[in-house]
Amino acid sequence: MRKPDFSSPAASRPNGDSTPNTRKPRLGLALSSGGAKGLAHIGVIQVLEENGIEVDVIAGCSMGAYVAAIWGFGHDGATMEKLARQVEGRFRLWRLVDPVFPPRQGFMRGRAVKQRLQRTIGNLHFSDMIRPVYVVATNLETLDRVVISSGEVAPAVHASIAIPGVCAPVTIDGQTYIDGGVADPLPVDVLDELGVEHVIAVNTIPTPAYLRCCVEMEREQADLHGRRHHLLKALNQHINYFARGNILDIMMRAVHGSQIRVAEESCRHADVVLRPLAIDAHWYEFDKPGKFIALGRRAAEEQLDKIKALVTKPTSPIEHAPAQDTMATVA
Repeated sequence: MRKPDFSSPAASRPNGDSTPNTRKPRLGLALSSGGAKGLAHIGVIQVLEENGIEVDVIAGCSMGAYVAAIWGFGHDGATMEKLARQVEGRFRLWRLVDPVFPPRQGFMRGRAVKQRLQRTIGNLHFSDMIRPVYVVATNLETLDRVVISSGEVAPAVHASIAIPGVCAPVTIDGQTYIDGGVADPLPVDVLDELGVEHVIAVNTIPTPAYLRCCVEMEREQADLHGRRHHLLKALNQHINYFARGNILDIMMRAVHGSQIRVAEESCRHADVVLRPLAIDAHWYEFDKPGKFIALGRRAAEEQLDKIKALVTKPTSPIEHAPAQDTMATVA
């Protein structure tokens, strides 16, 4: 399926109308990284669909890229929730863990996640997408942001979710990639460079102020539950590599630490920013999709009036002209 030409203002005018300031503005959706917190993107999509809000193009990074790929394929929000709930519960979640021995480049290959995506969308190419999708990855050698918009979708998403240290890097056509969140955790700029007039950004990356609230709440819970709470926490840390304070959590939190300022800067360039956050939400809780989807729905519903205003406001054809030669792309 041919993608729309965003460089031509007339391309999106209904019925070829060339009258300035009357065409429907193009709406883009930027989906952030964030591990399991990125499941909140599904809830946002559900609210958009239920209110008849059409998204013209999607840019996704890491978990945001995974969700974008499934939506771009054509699945609706309800189907996406069913797919997410297939790994509900810890025993089902372990099916996605494919350890690397010895773990020289990462603890997991990430191939199980890629294969799961392929079972959902097959060997789909970007050109076959119902909705245009742009996937962000990071070149391991140069640390450049790379925007992938052609070729097969599943390998691109596999590259975008390769969290440094947690997952082994991914090689495509001789180039090695890691998680797109390293270079661009909330790809608002990708949409801006495409000339998309209005952008909804969904940011699941918490700020330091928010994290301080989380720490304070945990301390209060520890004081409330006393010795039993400390014993359970110690046991979890002993057997769970993903537990707070263990190696995988430390690496993931370090990545988030480097993403915060970049993501907040991206938020400044979006028209509407949704923050589906909760103090008791953790990046590794893929076994609890319902919690994150509900957070996404609530964040979207709270700002629904602002979102609706974006799609009814006329836009000048000269606004948001696409930048030239600003994106590194992969064929």
